[in-house]
Amino acid sequence: MNFDQTTLRILVRKNYGECYDFYTEKMGLVPVWGDRDGPYTSFAVSVGAPPCFAIFSGDAMPLYQGYTQPLSDTQPDTIVAVVPTTDLDGDYRRMKEAGVPFLGEPQYIEAWGMRCTYFRDPEGNLFELNDASGV
Repeated sequence: MNFDQTTLRILVRKNYGECYDFYTEKMGLVPVWGDRDGPYTSFAVSVGAPPCFAIFSGDAMPLYQGYTQPLSDTQPDTIVAVVPTTDLDGDYRRMKEAGVPFLGEPQYIEAWGMRCTYFRDPEGNLFELNDASGV
């Protein structure tokens, strides 16, 4: 198993185009494969970089025999995608100005020994932007 090569993939249940726009326009990711129409797009942090993230249309999941869509559209947070940054405050400001809905300003959590903030994508998935500057 190559767990160190894991790619985070979000299953889009609501609006694929809106999610695509969020990741390209607000997050600044670059599409590597796929487009706004889906059903799959992989993204990189810059042109020429390897893919690091992907979205996949949930409507295509039933193609996998044995998959059953959960009965409820509301589920508690069970996973958080962690995005490290060496400029937490700068990235927070840039993304907030682009319209990213943050849960609050960056804050230091003493029990965790780090500064971070959280935001959600259009699907409601939870992301942590954390300070990886080592300061």
